Amino acid sequence: MTGFGSINPAVVFAYFLCVTVSGIFTLNPIISVISLAGALLLWAVLPVAKNKRTHIYPVLLTLFCAVGNPLFSHNGETVLLVINNNPITLQSTLYGLFIGIMLSAAVYWFSSFSLIVSSDKIIYTLGFISQKAALVLTMALRFVPLYIRKARQINGTQKALGLYKDETVITRFRGGVRVFSVLMTNMIEKTIITSDSMAARGYTGGKRSGYPLFKFTFKDAAFLAVTVFLTLLAAVPQAKGALDFNFYPHIDITFYGVSSVAAYTGYALLCLCPSVYEGSDRLKWHYLISRI
Repeated sequence: MTGFGSINPAVVFAYFLCVTVSGIFTLNPIISVISLAGALLLWAVLPVAKNKRTHIYPVLLTLFCAVGNPLFSHNGETVLLVINNNPITLQSTLYGLFIGIMLSAAVYWFSSFSLIVSSDKIIYTLGFISQKAALVLTMALRFVPLYIRKARQINGTQKALGLYKDETVITRFRGGVRVFSVLMTNMIEKTIITSDSMAARGYTGGKRSGYPLFKFTFKDAAFLAVTVFLTLLAAVPQAKGALDFNFYPHIDITFYGVSSVAAYTGYALLCLCPSVYEGSDRLKWHYLISRI
């Protein structure tokens, strides 16, 4: 993968951690809108196949929060209407809308994360923290789809032998129990074989060595430095209250002048970093192609 996906996986992990934590742990709608815009832009510019249905869930989530919150929370001084003696307030509606936008931004960030970070990159990054955890995750990523296919195979075999038919709920339940029993037996057998095989190959003795699949280059260090700097530029004023925002009982935003501007600017640039990196890499590619 080129562009932002070519950066060292550990740096990509650090970036997504910084941008999502900074966006989630603040009750500021401006930050949430900036986060959503940055996440949407990154999702749009990534040169990989994307599922267009991804947009459905954030929209439904935002509508659900915007409509559902005022039905259960009646705080706020501006009453829009009254339903069964329960006031629907403007502040509660806006708070629900804000929560929906914040969660939608997280959905898009993690969608982009799943498009960029493959299973081997996850294993590589976890290897720095715990090699055992990386090994367990590797096996889980292999065995989950393997056993799903095995369950379908057993189910098809059971039907071909005429042991059950999908006629009633009871027959389907009995057939499902039989398939599950066979699958569990097969799983235990495979686990024992895998354990013995790993022990025979020396997994239980001595310290394991590893081979890094991804190198840490100068561009990785530069991107990490920019990420840390912009995160601190947004986090330090936020810790001092420069991004405080109150919905109840009335909407009240805190503005600390230069500190607030620095925080908003820092977080906006942080959200734009991968999109700018991806766009510049693509422009460079088109320029080199045009020179051929």
